[in-house]
Amino acid sequence: MSLELFLEFLCKSSVVAGAGLLLSILPGFRPVDRADVLRASVCVLLLLPLLALALPSLELALLPDEPVTAAAAAPVVWQGSVTPVEGVSLSSTLRSPTVMEVLIGLWIMGAAAVIGRFALGVLTLWRWTRSGAVVTDGAWTQALEALSPRRRPRLVAAPAVEAPLSWGLPPGVVLVGPSCLSRPETAGAVLAHELAHLRRADWLFLALSRLALALFWFNPLVWLLHAALASRTEDAADAAALAVVDRRTYARTLVGLAADFRQPAAIGMAGEVQSLSRRITRIMNARSTSRSRPLALALAVGALVAVAAPVAALEITQRAPLPPPAPLAPP
Repeated sequence: MSLELFLEFLCKSSVVAGAGLLLSILPGFRPVDRADVLRASVCVLLLLPLLALALPSLELALLPDEPVTAAAAAPVVWQGSVTPVEGVSLSSTLRSPTVMEVLIGLWIMGAAAVIGRFALGVLTLWRWTRSGAVVTDGAWTQALEALSPRRRPRLVAAPAVEAPLSWGLPPGVVLVGPSCLSRPETAGAVLAHELAHLRRADWLFLALSRLALALFWFNPLVWLLHAALASRTEDAADAAALAVVDRRTYARTLVGLAADFRQPAAIGMAGEVQSLSRRITRIMNARSTSRSRPLALALAVGALVAVAAPVAALEITQRAPLPPPAPLAPP
C-alpha cells in the first residue's frame, strides 16, 4: 500500500461513510430505513476497491511533485561480515524498511486485530451453541411453532449467556441464559426481538460491517458507521417487536435484561447500558411502525451510489513537475 493509495482509500471511505451517516439521520425515515441506509453504506465500502479497478480513473493531482534525482539506495542499517566458522564465511547488509513496507505492515496488523477479535467472538458463540441445551419449555417454543420448519431457528439455553442474542444465517440460532429462561413471561418479547434480527439477516450485515472495518480500520468515520449500524439495527428490531408485543411489556423486559453485554460477534437484545435509556424513551414515545418506505430508501441509496461512483474512480497523483527555468539571454 503506497502513500498515494492509502490517501485515496482514506478519502474515498470517508466520503462514503460520511454520506451514509448523513443520509441515515434524514427526517422522516423510520428505524428500518435508517438501518438499511447504513447497510447499503457498508456494502458500498466493501465494493470500493472493485469499483476503483472497474471504473475509468479520474486523476486528481494533490500530492507535491518530487524532484527527479538519481535512484538512491535505501539507508543501510547494518553492513558487515561474520567471522568464518569452520570454513564458512557470511556477509550481509540490512536496510531500513521503506514507507510503503511500513504502511503495509501497519495495515495488516490493524486488519488482523479486527478480524481476529470477530473470529474469537464467533468461536465463543459456536461453543455456547454446542454446549447448550435445546429449550423445550412450552412458553418459549410456542412462538416458534407458528413458523415453518425451514424458518424455525434453534432455541438454545447456554449458562454463559448474559442476555438473549441471535447469530448465524437464517434460520439461525437464538441463545438465552438461565436467568432469562426462568422468566417465561419474557418469552414473547425476547423472541419477537430476536426473530426480527434473524428475519432481516442482521448477523450477516454485522459480519460485513466487521469486514469493512478491517479494510478501513484507519478511518474513524468507518468506526462511527459500524457503531451507528449496530445501534440502528437494534432500533429496527425494537420497532418490529412492538408490532406484536405491548410496548410497556417490552420496555419492562428490556430493563429486566439490562446488562453490559460486549459480545462483538452477536446481537444482544439488552445491548449496552449506555443506550438502554434512549431505547426505552424511544419505545414509549415512538409512533412509527416497522414498515419501511421503499421510495425514500431507494432515493437515499441512489444518492449514496451517485456519490460513491465518481469518488471511487478518483486517483490521487503527484503534481506535474515545473518546467526548468529558461536560460538567461546574453546581454
